[in-house]
Amino acid sequence: MICSDKWVVQLVVDQCKAHEIAHWVFSPGSRNAPFSIAVDSDPFFHTTVIHDERSAAFFALGLAEQLNKPVVLCCTSGSAPANYLPAITEAFYRNIPLLVVSADRPQAWTDQGDGQTIRQLNLFKDFTHRAVHLEDGPLDQQTLWQYQRETALLFDKLMSLGPAHINVGLSEPLYQTIEKNQNYKRRIAILQNSTPSKQVIGELSSLLHGKRIMVLCGQHPEDLGLLQALALFAESSNVVVLTENTSNLHSERFNACIDRSLNSIGSDKEHDYMPEVLISFGGAVVSKWIKSFLRRSSLQAHIRVGNAFPEMDTYQQLSHSLLCSPLAFFQALNEQGTLQSTVNYTGKWKQIDYKVKDRMPFFKPSPEVLTDFHIYQAFFELVPEGTTIHMANSSVIRYCQLFDPIKGCTYFANRGTSGIDGSTSTAVGYASTDEGLNILLTGDVSFLYDSNALRLRALAPNLKIILINNQGGGIFRIIEGAKNSEQLTQYLEAQHTSDGKLAEHAGWSYQVCSSVDSIEAVLQDFMHSTAVNFIEFKTDTLQSPQILKDFFTFVR
Repeated sequence: MICSDKWVVQLVVDQCKAHEIAHWVFSPGSRNAPFSIAVDSDPFFHTTVIHDERSAAFFALGLAEQLNKPVVLCCTSGSAPANYLPAITEAFYRNIPLLVVSADRPQAWTDQGDGQTIRQLNLFKDFTHRAVHLEDGPLDQQTLWQYQRETALLFDKLMSLGPAHINVGLSEPLYQTIEKNQNYKRRIAILQNSTPSKQVIGELSSLLHGKRIMVLCGQHPEDLGLLQALALFAESSNVVVLTENTSNLHSERFNACIDRSLNSIGSDKEHDYMPEVLISFGGAVVSKWIKSFLRRSSLQAHIRVGNAFPEMDTYQQLSHSLLCSPLAFFQALNEQGTLQSTVNYTGKWKQIDYKVKDRMPFFKPSPEVLTDFHIYQAFFELVPEGTTIHMANSSVIRYCQLFDPIKGCTYFANRGTSGIDGSTSTAVGYASTDEGLNILLTGDVSFLYDSNALRLRALAPNLKIILINNQGGGIFRIIEGAKNSEQLTQYLEAQHTSDGKLAEHAGWSYQVCSSVDSIEAVLQDFMHSTAVNFIEFKTDTLQSPQILKDFFTFVR
C-alpha cells in the first residue's frame, strides 16, 4: 500500500486504525498533505473535506455523537487549528471524543517569522485530556518507543474522557510516498473499576432511607438500560425524577418540563417541593430556575454520579461524587433492595405537572401576529415520532423545554458551552451518517453565525431546517435586566434585516411564512414531503416575549 514516506505520519495513522477510528474530517492545506496521502490510500478510512475549519470541527462533533466513536480533525498549520477551538471546548464539556491532528512546521521555526507558524503546541491545553507533540525526523528506536507510548496513552484518554491533540512538526518535502511495510501501532489500556462497591451502595441506601429524593438528569444520549433502571428506582413515592428533552430519558413517572412545573410553585410553598437528597448525573441542565431552586434548598446530601468533572459543585452542596456510570449506580441501588415509600414526594410533583398539562391546550396565542410561541406549539404537535431534533441555543432550546418530549424522538444540542456558533454544522455532521429524518430548530443569530454550514447540504440530504427569525437575539427580551437595558437593540439583540434567503443561494429548497393561519399546513408539508427542506418563519420581535410571559401566567 502506498503511503506518506514520513514514519511519524504513519505512526499516527496506524494508531487510529489500531483503535478503530475510521472517520477523518480534513480541511485543505499543504502542511497536512502527508496525512491526507496516508489516509486516502487506506480503504479502512472514511474522509470528509470541509474548507472552513470552524464548521469542520462542529461537523466532526455531530458525527462523533451519531457514531458514538472518536472522529479525527486534521488541518494545516497556523491559524487553521485555532478555528477548531469553539468545537473543542464544546466536546471537552460533553466528553465527546474529538482528536485534533494538527500539522505544524518543525518546532525550531516557531516564532522565527516563517509563514503560517504560530505556537500550536499548547493551543488546546485547557480543553484536551492529553496532548503530544511529534517531530518529523530520522527513525530511531528510542524516539519510536517514546512516540508509541505517548500516543497510546493519549488514545486511552481520548476513548474514555474526550478530546485530545496530536501536533506534528513536519519538514519539507511533504508529498513523497513509499510502499508501506511496517506497522507502528501500540495500545495501552488504563483499566478502572466502574462499578460502585457494595459498601458504598449500602451506606448511600441508608442515607436515602425515608428522605425526599430528587434525581436531576442532565444532557445524556439515549440509554434504554438506564431508563429502565431509573424507572424502577422511581417506583418509590419518595422519588421525583426531573428530566429535560436533552436527557433523552422519557417516562410517565418523570417530570419532563422543569420550568413549567417550577412556575406553578409559589414562593410560600416551595419548601414543600425541595428535596432532602439530590442525585444528579449527565451533562448540562438547561433550566436556570432549577439551579436557583436547588441552591436555595437545604440539602442533606448531593450525590453526583459519573466520570466527568467529579468535583463539579453546581448546586453548592456536593457531598458525594461517584466515579461510575449512572446505569451501574442505579442498578446497584435497585439490587440493594426496593426503596421504601414513606412520603408522597412523587405525587406532589406530578400533581403540578398534570395541572399544567391540562391547562396548556387552552392557551391560545393571539392570532393577529406570528410569534415564536406559535411555531414551537405547532411543531411539537406535528413532528413525526422517530425524528431526531437538533436545537440551537439561546431562546430556541428554552422554548423547547416547555413542551413534553415526543415519543421516539431524540434530542441534541450543544450544551457543553451553550454557544450559538456551530449548531448548523453539528446537525449536518450528525445527519450525515443517520438515515432518519433530522430537523434543526434554529434562531436567526445562530443561523447567520454558522452560515458556512449551509454549503454542506449535500452531506446531509435528510436534514431539514426551521429558522425562527425574530430579527435579533430574542433571548434578551426574556432575560430580566437585559430587556430593560438601553443597549438592548444595538448591542445585545444586535438587530438586523437579514433573512433565510441565504439558504436558497446555498442550494436549499427555501420557503418563507409569516402568517399564523398557514403555520400548520406549511409545517405538515415541510415534514412529510421532499419539496422543501428549509423554512423560515418571520415572527414579531415585540409580541413574542409578551406571549411567552402570558403563557407562564396562564398555566400557573
